[in-house]
Amino acid sequence: MDIVQAFQETVVRGDHQGMINLLKKYEQSGQLPVNKRGWVYWNISDGYAQLREPEPLYANHLAFFRWGKENLNPEQYHWIVSDSTQALSLSLGDLFEHWIDWYRYACDHAPRLDSNRAVRFESHRALSGTFWALERFSEMPLVLENMKHLIQEDEQWDNNLFARITYNKQRLAYLNHSGDKREVDLLLHETMHLIDNIDWSSLELMKKEEVLGSWEDVNSCRNSRRDIHIALNNLACILADIEQSEECAKLFRQLQDSGYALNGYAFSKYICSLWKSEGIGTVRKAMMANKSFEFSELTKHSPILVEIGDQIRRDFK
Repeated sequence: MDIVQAFQETVVRGDHQGMINLLKKYEQSGQLPVNKRGWVYWNISDGYAQLREPEPLYANHLAFFRWGKENLNPEQYHWIVSDSTQALSLSLGDLFEHWIDWYRYACDHAPRLDSNRAVRFESHRALSGTFWALERFSEMPLVLENMKHLIQEDEQWDNNLFARITYNKQRLAYLNHSGDKREVDLLLHETMHLIDNIDWSSLELMKKEEVLGSWEDVNSCRNSRRDIHIALNNLACILADIEQSEECAKLFRQLQDSGYALNGYAFSKYICSLWKSEGIGTVRKAMMANKSFEFSELTKHSPILVEIGDQIRRDFK
């Protein structure tokens, strides 16, 4: 069994520690090509991030950064800071400031080329999303500006639709926090218009599957229907968080009508938006139509849904 196949099996099993052990053993087996070693560093960090172990994550990622400065082509520097789960997990050990330093290094030293535009966007996306999750809202504008300038580099960029939806999602979150209702309304209208005019026939059905965390994966084209569905799902979840309930419900309906399966987190956001915009009767219908999740699972993702359970129980007294 080759290393990639063995690695894929640990990923499918969700065996994060097994994956780390496998890659560490592989790393010690001999001299690895540069991109293969970068892949090993990235995934060991990802394993520790999934296990919520910030200290070993930091040690590995610091080694990744130091090694990368010496061995990666400068256009690849954003590879090191391309994942939000890794960034957010560092905050559990009060180590997130190091990620910001690595990001700044990549921005200062990586050339802005067509060939690394996707991974540059991923690094901006990861940091902005992490600032949002950590409620460090005042630090979002600079990264959002980086995203905006990147999108403007080439209007014909293959990833333009995915990038615009993602950028608008994060900017909507920031504007809502800042209390700029007029700008929220304008951007929300622009975003829904963009979605209504997507030319689905121009998109690939599925993206080419690359090995998780490889240079090809993090710098890949995101113009498949699957990619856009994921971007829309993420947007809908943010719309639920900022209480744009009608647009949120509309978007989740469109996703389900197109065959996209919501996970428990997204379905809980959908139920919240229905409750706030259409009432308990519509919630009952939606839950009857999708029995994939226990109500207790949904309340773990969105604790406010406990009130729905209370309301349903009152109705049947």
